[in-house]
Amino acid sequence: MFGFIELITLLLSLQGFGVQANPKAPTADQSLQYAMADADVVVQFDAQTVIPNNYKLLAALPNKPEIKASPELTQMVRQVVNQIEGARGMAKGATGIDLATDINDATMFLQIVPQRDPNFVAAVHGKFSTAVVDKIGKMTKGNVTKVGAGMMVEMGPDAPALAVTKDGVMLVGTSNLVKDRLADKWVAPAHGPGTNLGYVAEVINAHPVYAIVATLSPAARKEIIQKVGGKNFLTDVVQRHKLFAFSIYADGIGWTWIDNNKAGLDAMEMMSQGGLELLKAAQIAPRAFAKIALGGLDSYKGTDKQIDQLIARKADVLKLVDLYTGDGNFKTTVNKDVAKLRLDVRATGKSLSEVISAGLLLPGIGAAVFMRSRPVKQDTMVMPVPAEAPPARQPALAPKKK
Repeated sequence: MFGFIELITLLLSLQGFGVQANPKAPTADQSLQYAMADADVVVQFDAQTVIPNNYKLLAALPNKPEIKASPELTQMVRQVVNQIEGARGMAKGATGIDLATDINDATMFLQIVPQRDPNFVAAVHGKFSTAVVDKIGKMTKGNVTKVGAGMMVEMGPDAPALAVTKDGVMLVGTSNLVKDRLADKWVAPAHGPGTNLGYVAEVINAHPVYAIVATLSPAARKEIIQKVGGKNFLTDVVQRHKLFAFSIYADGIGWTWIDNNKAGLDAMEMMSQGGLELLKAAQIAPRAFAKIALGGLDSYKGTDKQIDQLIARKADVLKLVDLYTGDGNFKTTVNKDVAKLRLDVRATGKSLSEVISAGLLLPGIGAAVFMRSRPVKQDTMVMPVPAEAPPARQPALAPKKK
């Protein structure tokens, strides 16, 4: 039975999992090579900070001695690893793309169009060739065409197009946007300071793991406000903001806000200060709850086998709390430029978990395991069993004629 002890063992064995800094993080010039100059929202993801190291650790997890010591834990971990490996193998067989090794980073550009699906294009850097387009074309029965020195497949009127450029970048998105970027005459849009893409470049050059940047056009603002409706906080910030950017880094998080009036900037500064205080509290609170719970656990000694096992592993539980939470003393900076109506906020620790507390997840995981490990109470009501019908009488056999 998978219980608290197995959970503690599993969580302790996950040391090393997380977000790693990428020494070869993409630059703005690389990420914006196939950009949309008029995008309302841009999303950046550096896959190399997440996938390679975590995948390697996951594959090695079933062979760890502490995992192998528990048959239940070994079975569960191997099942998870086999499912992920199976999905990886299927994807590689169908498309030629190895999801664990072939993707470096991706940048998506999205433009909100009133009364229509948004236009978008995503540029993915990695190990790609035009053979990928051929495979996907055969799988989807799409129309494969050569455009410039690249290859493109259109998978249907309501489906996005996919292409690989002459320099090995995969493009996915609205068909005409993809086709434009394959042409030999394509030139990367400028991203000078103060422009929409200039703000995006600033965010990308800070090397985030994940980032989202919003610089909404008047048409996009109007569309969002009409859909949300009424006068409220969301419609207010959509109406008055010039820029909103949020980033996750290997060592913390940060955000930037540019307003169109000082009162709005002051309000966002106050909310940011409150958000930072909440992040600090989220680090300290799980530690406090854990210590309170463990301190009172001895009162239940002898009432339940799993509780007794948990009491015996108090030191490991406290180690878990230290691993997955910080002390709330991470560094914070709030820079407010009234002249530019700009606010820059950064929260930095030794690791991302020192800023964003993973400890908040532990109570929920523990509750789920506890509910799973509880024996199912059988209904004491006995259903009446219908009386067995007597066998049907067989007709008498006629006497044999002599």
